[in-house]
Amino acid sequence: MKRYIYPAYLLLLLITSLSACKKNDPDYFGKTPTERSTAALSKYQTQLTSAPNGWKAILYPNGGGIYLFSIKFGADNRTTMLSDIDAETSTTAVQSAYSIKQLLAPSLVFDTYSYIHLLSDPTPALPGGNQGSGYSSDFEFSFDKMSGDTITLIGNKNGSKLTLVKAATAAEYTSFTTGTSIVFDKLSVLRTYFKRITIGGIDCELNIDKVNKILSLSYLDGNTNFKTVSSNFYIDGTTNNIVLSTPLLVGKTSITTIEKITGDAVNHTVNLTVNSNAIQIKEAIAPLKYDLTAAATFFNKPSNGAYWSSNTGFTVDNVSDAYKVSTIPNFGFLLFYPAYRPTYSRLGFISNNAYGAYGPAPVASFPANGKIVFNNFGSFGTAPAAIAPIVKATSDKFFDPNGYYVIATGPKTYDLVNATDARAWISFY
Repeated sequence: MKRYIYPAYLLLLLITSLSACKKNDPDYFGKTPTERSTAALSKYQTQLTSAPNGWKAILYPNGGGIYLFSIKFGADNRTTMLSDIDAETSTTAVQSAYSIKQLLAPSLVFDTYSYIHLLSDPTPALPGGNQGSGYSSDFEFSFDKMSGDTITLIGNKNGSKLTLVKAATAAEYTSFTTGTSIVFDKLSVLRTYFKRITIGGIDCELNIDKVNKILSLSYLDGNTNFKTVSSNFYIDGTTNNIVLSTPLLVGKTSITTIEKITGDAVNHTVNLTVNSNAIQIKEAIAPLKYDLTAAATFFNKPSNGAYWSSNTGFTVDNVSDAYKVSTIPNFGFLLFYPAYRPTYSRLGFISNNAYGAYGPAPVASFPANGKIVFNNFGSFGTAPAAIAPIVKATSDKFFDPNGYYVIATGPKTYDLVNATDARAWISFY
């Protein structure tokens, strides 16, 4: 075996040549790393600004939901933006600044406050967002892939996914964000919490979570097991179709889109098509299958160990915060404190992180049908005259003698649905 011994000067020459390679030295392609980075950023900038009708953007925040944006990127590093967050943002454009920067990777940064920032606002700015993080979304995105008229990006902090697709026409750009409000308005003719739909001969309970954009279908599988399939969705305003991010399988029927949605405000039904088949959604006043243990679990295991909270009080006939609890000055949340004392609970109207010196003392009972029923033990005081109607309306509804179905909507979230006609409910977390 031969051993090769290299002269010291050769090793020194090798080390010297390696150390002389600086980051701005030309590479094999005749450009420095800085020049290549600048060229890449310029390429992305040109790509964004070369869409004459702007971009249709779909944002998947890490904290849940799907949100749509119509965005135009100007050569002056300004954006014009619409969003389907609500009816106003879908038609009222805002301008903000953006930049293309080399961070850990070439990145699109929305520099000044825009509709995209609402989803990561720690306030939170949107109902359902978490205090301190909103929807755990992003406003700095690394470029991931570019293919034809589509660009995909990944959030630098939370990993949210952003997809940009070139709008084919100016009309497509404008209408992309309006479909959400339009379709939700059509669905609002259904006044009840429970909604029934038959797919492929199978009766299903339909639930549409408008905040987190989740559509669920629950049905009896073989008449014994209660099965639920769910998917995130968005509503494409160019077609007003509900587009599911994951196909839903009910029996042998696979559902990817829901089309031709129309509402009948007289009969309180919604007509639509699935796979070209005409289907109707109808109101229902009871669940397809009910968990008889849910009421006791709700009462005995509050989300934080002591009480439940609601941000909006009762929804009635699809009108959120029907009794306007959120308009109470300095309103924090509506509190339900089970077993506040051994003989009664507490329904409190909380402001400035303190108990309101008013509100009723409910006593809960649990009949054999699995519902929860509240009776009034007394009152904690008299509400100020200005908000007394709000407190009374909320309390009166809480004490409906027919009680409530208790529906688990998550590991630590419940809806109480009025058992009289299922047209009023309150969500607790």
